[in-house]
Amino acid sequence: MLGVASTTPPPVEESARPTLRLLIERLHPAVLDIAAAPRGLDIESGDPVVLDPAEPLEAGPNSVVLAVGVDSDLARVDLLRRLAETGAAAAVIKHAGPLDESVRDAAADSNVALLVAPRALSWGQLYTLLLTAARTVPAVTAAVTEAPLGDLFALADAIAAAVGGATTIEDPSNRVLAYSNLGHAIDPARQETILGREVPADWIQRLHDAGVFRRLWHTDEVVRIADFTAADTEYLPRIAVAVRAGGELLGSMWVIEGDQPLGDDAVRALRDAADIAALHLLRHRAATDVDRARRSTALVGLLQGTEQGDVARDLLGVDVDHPVVVIGFDAGDAGDATAVVAAQRLADLVAVYCESYRRTSLCAVDRGRVYALVPGDSARDVDAAVGLATAVVDRARQALRLDVRAGVGSRVAGLDGVAASRREADEVLEVLAARTGMDVGTIDAVRAPVILYRLRAVAAAHPELAIGRVAALAEQDAAKGTSWVQTLRAYFDAYGDMAAAAAEVNVHPNTFRYRLRRITDLFGLDLDDPDERLVAELQLRFLDAP
Repeated sequence: MLGVASTTPPPVEESARPTLRLLIERLHPAVLDIAAAPRGLDIESGDPVVLDPAEPLEAGPNSVVLAVGVDSDLARVDLLRRLAETGAAAAVIKHAGPLDESVRDAAADSNVALLVAPRALSWGQLYTLLLTAARTVPAVTAAVTEAPLGDLFALADAIAAAVGGATTIEDPSNRVLAYSNLGHAIDPARQETILGREVPADWIQRLHDAGVFRRLWHTDEVVRIADFTAADTEYLPRIAVAVRAGGELLGSMWVIEGDQPLGDDAVRALRDAADIAALHLLRHRAATDVDRARRSTALVGLLQGTEQGDVARDLLGVDVDHPVVVIGFDAGDAGDATAVVAAQRLADLVAVYCESYRRTSLCAVDRGRVYALVPGDSARDVDAAVGLATAVVDRARQALRLDVRAGVGSRVAGLDGVAASRREADEVLEVLAARTGMDVGTIDAVRAPVILYRLRAVAAAHPELAIGRVAALAEQDAAKGTSWVQTLRAYFDAYGDMAAAAAEVNVHPNTFRYRLRRITDLFGLDLDDPDERLVAELQLRFLDAP
């Protein structure tokens, strides 16, 4: 029997409106850089405002203006001059490299701070980050507020101390981002979660069937999970709360009830900590997103063969001579809008697995597919790459409801071979797409069909390779309804065994022998010549190409 209840703590006193300094400190240094601050950073800052070039400027006092589409120096100078009359606290622009002095001077003259954000962050991400950072924060214990922003493990320890139970911080897919380690009581489910860095699938299913996630994802209140028992299992009571920013679900926090009951004070402490946790998760994600975007661009260059190893070494921090393996993941047709979204969700999942697998593992999206670059020092590491691919495919099916395939390329000696390993991963995916019951494959396991795949591609590029006696057979079949191709295919599939081949096409062996002689007489195909046989069988395979 499962008891799921929601509790709302009484209101608490809130802190004062944040200053520009606090706003910047609440975010990662990779999010906002200070280009100019003529009034200093201790001025009050309000909610972010998105600039709409087609509408009148609506920036109010203390607002932080996102200068969307303002990319030239002249346009930035003009915007800062207009903001001088509004009392805005700051303007945020996207820029790389040194900023023109005319823009800095305009900021000084207008008394508006100028903040610079990296191009890798979308305006939507920036808006969510600033909106959350600008929110008033309920009073919480000093241990929670003093946890270094972005350090999720320190935050988990602080919340565990404040609430009174073992704490985990999870992403929306129930992957464990951090957990406390203060000696609080835990149960087997928590132990499995920590060891596997994710909530076990059977527990996710039980929680889902009991309506826990439905309740948790649709409320800001603390959800209490009690009396959750099953045969041969032990599950201690818990309280949990969703963590959101700007309406976006960032994850959740779960606290286990140990020797002491988790009462109203614990509920209030966990609810208050959710707002602080949103800042931590945003800062953690922002830093990760900016770094991941730069690394992803470099990795895509390697995958496409347009970037050299020296560039990748600087941006990716990996040895150009280190053996690696490419894993490709495919969630559907890249031309479909739904598949594009699915690919991005899949990329997030792969990134989490890569980060937990090896710090030197990398992930990127290219042409609708997700690719992971993982170490391949030995055959054992290649087997581990297959295990990683299998885990992602299984998790994508359970958590994202996606049918995903994974192809593993060859182990290559260094980054110069990444493009070749990626090509093999792609070819494995193409082979898997034509097969049923096989979601993960390596180039070694499907090398024969991959070779045929390449030969078909060559034949498609050079139609003259398909010209000959087999093409003549197919043309007469199409024109007169004969079965020459079927007969020849059965002969090859049966390795020349007349009885087996005849059974395949449901005719008497003598009839089959007669048809085969007719193929020889009418079309001049010499089946006693090994070269003729090889070319004929390949051309039959070319006929099967989609």
